[in-house]
Amino acid sequence: MSSICALPALTARRLVAAVVPAALLLVTSLPATAQQGNQPPPKVPVIQIEPSSASVYKEYTGQTEANRFVEVRAQVNGILESRDYVEGARVATGDALFQIDDRPFRAAVNEAEADLSSARATLAAAQRDWRRINSLFDRGVASEKQRDDARSALETAQAAVQVAEAQLESAQIDLDYTSVSAPIPGITSRRAVDPGNLISVGDRLVSIEEIDPIQVTLSYPVDDPFAETAALNPSPERTTPAEIAGITGPDGETITGNLDYRSASIERGTNSIELRGVFDNPGDVLRPNRYVRVRLKVDEVQDAVIIPETAIGTGAEPNSTVVYVIDDENKASQRRVTLGPMSEQGRIIRSGLEPGDRLVIDGLLKVRPGAPVDPQDPSENNGD
Repeated sequence: MSSICALPALTARRLVAAVVPAALLLVTSLPATAQQGNQPPPKVPVIQIEPSSASVYKEYTGQTEANRFVEVRAQVNGILESRDYVEGARVATGDALFQIDDRPFRAAVNEAEADLSSARATLAAAQRDWRRINSLFDRGVASEKQRDDARSALETAQAAVQVAEAQLESAQIDLDYTSVSAPIPGITSRRAVDPGNLISVGDRLVSIEEIDPIQVTLSYPVDDPFAETAALNPSPERTTPAEIAGITGPDGETITGNLDYRSASIERGTNSIELRGVFDNPGDVLRPNRYVRVRLKVDEVQDAVIIPETAIGTGAEPNSTVVYVIDDENKASQRRVTLGPMSEQGRIIRSGLEPGDRLVIDGLLKVRPGAPVDPQDPSENNGD
């Protein structure tokens, strides 16, 4: 009998255990719902759309290369006597690089000088003979043949002097080639030949790279939206100002330059067009073969709708972008927009916004379609 009475008691306890948590959940949920309904509208920064002009900038990947690259080669044969520069150091035009044994060439100059002196002496004698024979011919003493022979001897002596002068000049040039100097300013490479070696005409001795200024080559696809603008079609007469993005000089200065070349043909493998520019290189911060980002203004847009990136959200549809606009009752609504290029002032909107619209520019996570908001002036520091 006791067991029969215990069963209803156990069932009652289980019923109480099931009902009490549900009642507690109901009780605790009611104040939270009421409290949420009593919350004030979220404060969000709001601006009014006003059309303005905008500068559109784009960045393209480029690669640096020396402004000038020279391989210094021997122009005479001989023993390399000395190296007169420090490898990797900067040299100026005319600085000494190497010295080749000049004794054979100095002897050749001396010989050519002697030949020139001999030729000039012969010329002087021929001139005297000519004057004498010509005077005798005028008096009828010398024959016409004697005068012609004297004239020919004079002309031969004059030609011999010219030949001797040319030979002396050639010998002097070879002598000068024994002192190898820098043809351009720049950074020297490692030596290609050590002193003491016998070198021949054409042997490479050292390379010099001029890297200040430095060149940058870049390319853009033929279907680039700004392919027809003047910025992407530079010429030596109409250059395009540009700068290197993300890299500064030793004092924090921007590295600037000008694009002055556009390839006339399209590269087959990449379907792109090559550009070239020359940039300042303070402190040699850029070295050849480095990849850089080149930033340039590609367009100037008038009466554009421009908004900050923080005002742009992702829509429910794939690849869609939306913004929140505020009506006269300060209620938010979602509006789909078409994005244009990025400008210095912000993102250009091609469609979806009109002048006079009030736009939420930040705090999109606090905004719900149809819900009121508390618009704030973004120029003021307002907290929630």
